[in-house]
Amino acid sequence: MDIFIENLKDLITTSNKSLRQLALESGVTAMQYSRYLKGSIPTIDVTLKIAKYFDCSLDYLFGLSNTMESKKYTTYNYDISQFLANYETLLNQNNLTHYKFMQTIGYDESIIRHWKSGSIPRLDIIYSIAKNLGGSIDNLIGRY
Repeated sequence: MDIFIENLKDLITTSNKSLRQLALESGVTAMQYSRYLKGSIPTIDVTLKIAKYFDCSLDYLFGLSNTMESKKYTTYNYDISQFLANYETLLNQNNLTHYKFMQTIGYDESIIRHWKSGSIPRLDIIYSIAKNLGGSIDNLIGRY
């Protein structure tokens, strides 16, 4: 997920703003920006704030798209039921079961029980799903 760090650095540099100024305008603290620039993985909520502020897709931030789409999304909130439906669609399109796919990417297949009970998947898992199944992070989480 080094591409996230590179793209975030580029966005910050291009903005010509200090981390403090970005924090005031984006709702993401300067400390959070610093942690992410050092390799910490943000939560979905924070990543959505960053993408909204810089007017880009999550796919761009994480290197699944090379173009910084200037698209006006109608929804910015993460929806677990939308994620589950989109995840199932990607599995079906790739003729995979959840169990087989989780084995392939190295995660415990029981994680789906947590998702079905309302837990939000970690961003690294959502990234792996999108990258390995040919999907979009934005579409997976219901950001259109």
